[in-house]
Amino acid sequence: MKPAPLPSGMPRGPVSVREARALGVGRGRLRRGDIRHPVRGVVSLDEPDTTLAGRAAALSAALTRPHAFSHRTALDLLALPVPEILGSADSLDVMTETAAGRVRRRGCVHHRGLESRSVTTVAGLSVVDPMHTWCDLGDLVGSTRLGLGDLVMVGDAVLARAARGTRKGASDRAEASRAALAAVLSSRVRPRGKRGLEAALPLLDYRSKSPMESWARVIFHEAGLPRPEINVEVFADDGSGFLGEFDFVWRAARVAAEYQGGHHADRRQRAQDSAKLQCARDEGWTVLEIWVEDLRHLGRRVTLLTRLAHLLRGTT
Repeated sequence: MKPAPLPSGMPRGPVSVREARALGVGRGRLRRGDIRHPVRGVVSLDEPDTTLAGRAAALSAALTRPHAFSHRTALDLLALPVPEILGSADSLDVMTETAAGRVRRRGCVHHRGLESRSVTTVAGLSVVDPMHTWCDLGDLVGSTRLGLGDLVMVGDAVLARAARGTRKGASDRAEASRAALAAVLSSRVRPRGKRGLEAALPLLDYRSKSPMESWARVIFHEAGLPRPEINVEVFADDGSGFLGEFDFVWRAARVAAEYQGGHHADRRQRAQDSAKLQCARDEGWTVLEIWVEDLRHLGRRVTLLTRLAHLLRGTT
């Protein structure tokens, strides 16, 4: 027998069984083959969306209490960098108010404390906002070996987002955001990982353009090297020309470094990079190219840091 028609107001889903029943869909109709059940208590007319956002939407439809996605799930939904140590997003992190009962669902990691978080909306989903999400990463420092580089990588992206817009005032907005991050952290009562977050906070820089640039800066910092300027323009001493924008600049020592990500392997990009580096070298600058292996492999990292320490000797 052909299934009875569904109400015109029935969303294609996901929608809770309770909402579907309120629209006039009978229990028997909800068991017909054209109705999908992405999670317990939820139905959908469409095939289940197995992306993280789709799984979050299905779980959200099932929850009746106030909630927001947090921690690793929030990083994904907010399009913030996800530290490699956190692995794949097999489970969904969801946060409720402390007084609420525990969310006990397969594939769900429950957290409490929503009443002290600010929440934003992403694709119709409630998500803990970027600043509170950054502070929540302190919960993961001990259990996942999340390190200083991870905290700086995410924090840089949070500040960069706050500083978007016109170039004028970006620095002021970023510093205001850094102060706001500090205020969020200080508002927490005995937060986990506070020491690591406090160590990361002064290292954050909204001008960092990639996660690996952030990691490189932390490696420089931990090696005791002077702090570089980030993604700044360099000109000839006599003002005659623009030499290029460089990722890391130690102006007093006339040293610059460029992190060469994967796109720099393209032949045309390599030609542009080579011309830029040679132009700066002709003006008396020492320019180093840094590859991912220089940061990940211990021997190459030691070689890089030793060379930089020699070139920067006597600068602060």
